[in-house]
Amino acid sequence: MPRPRYRAMPGPTTFPAMNRFAFYPVRLLRVALGFIAGLVVAAAMVVILDLNKGRLPEPLAGAATVGFYAFLAARLFWPLLLVLLVAEVRRWRSPVFHLGLGLVAALAALTWTYLRAPAEAPDPILGEEPVLTVTRVAVTLAAGLAGALVSWFIAGRSAGLQPPERTRP
Repeated sequence: MPRPRYRAMPGPTTFPAMNRFAFYPVRLLRVALGFIAGLVVAAAMVVILDLNKGRLPEPLAGAATVGFYAFLAARLFWPLLLVLLVAEVRRWRSPVFHLGLGLVAALAALTWTYLRAPAEAPDPILGEEPVLTVTRVAVTLAAGLAGALVSWFIAGRSAGLQPPERTRP
């Protein structure tokens, strides 16, 4: 006796025009949410590992600091969002591409930090540190990679502004 085929409940295939209408805003929302989540993860890593020397901050102060740094990063890295939108249109799903973007963003943040540093040398009596230390470079690179990985998990691995073509069995 042949096995009956699976019969799906009425859904997106029943109303193809509505499916196409809702697909594009949902994809763009996923790209934006992936970008913001990546910024928040990267900012949290920088706050915990670099600014707070590995200790967890108080919840309210930590959330405010992470939000502030995520806002600063969004203000500086908006071109990265445009690249992610191009990757969405071109259907670039590779995690290597997204991790490369994370490294580019981390190197841009380090360059911006170095260029905005004061010209005079840090004063050890006041407890000042050099602008770029090995720890700060490692934390920034790790934060860029972690943020890119989170962005890839949310939006990058299913990139494509074209809905998948459905074929009849």
